[in-house]
Amino acid sequence: MIVPGVYAAKGAQLSRWDFIRAVDIWAPADAVIGGWSAAYLHGEHWYSTERGNGVVDVFTSAEPRVPTGVRERRLRQPIPAADACEIGGVRITAPARTAVDVARWSTGADRRICIVDSVCFATNTSVRAVADAATRMPGQHGVSRVVRLLAACDADAHSPQESLLRLRIERSSLPQPVSQFEICEPSGHLLTIADLAYAREKVAIFYDGRHHGDPEQWRRDLRITARLADLGWQVVRVTKGMRPEEVIGHIASALTRARRHLRHLTSS
Repeated sequence: MIVPGVYAAKGAQLSRWDFIRAVDIWAPADAVIGGWSAAYLHGEHWYSTERGNGVVDVFTSAEPRVPTGVRERRLRQPIPAADACEIGGVRITAPARTAVDVARWSTGADRRICIVDSVCFATNTSVRAVADAATRMPGQHGVSRVVRLLAACDADAHSPQESLLRLRIERSSLPQPVSQFEICEPSGHLLTIADLAYAREKVAIFYDGRHHGDPEQWRRDLRITARLADLGWQVVRVTKGMRPEEVIGHIASALTRARRHLRHLTSS
């Protein structure tokens, strides 16, 4: 028995999807799967792969006897049609509603911002849509706290590390950079996309995550950095373990060099 009334062959290796599907079969008729299980089914992987594994959040107005592995989220009123969808026959919260829920159930302002960014990026959902979903959740615990943070969110952030880097810059004396800035060759062909950039000064900032240690990726990064230098760009590469003040210092130095170069070009 997986949950009451739902069974699998003895010894079968159940995936997370199998367990979510079993809970959906067991759940009351009005049930909607939410939380990290919904985020997982929507393709968010930075947080949902670990969080909520083994526990499925179920929104329902019924009062079922909840089995192990299920967490009931009592509904005061039905979830609006705009905030629900189906994946593989399982009714789950829509991406924007999911972003609000997993953020309000998490701790720490920066973590909530990163979570909203991650769900939005994985599902191609705008921060505006998350704000709209929040308006359909009046009085629910933690929603107002999420709403207050939405101005700091960015649906274009590719990873929590990029989100945290952006937040560090925004809280420093540095100007706010542009996210996911496309840098092209003079021919018009795309050369690379900077995680953050100061376009006027031509400063490109990259967060080099774990995959950048791959030899082929490392060689590609070197080629791109060299080509950016040829095109007059200052490049800042940030890696795990760098101190916040160190990162801000590198970016500030790059901006100083870039502005000095701009003044030189203008005067000449």
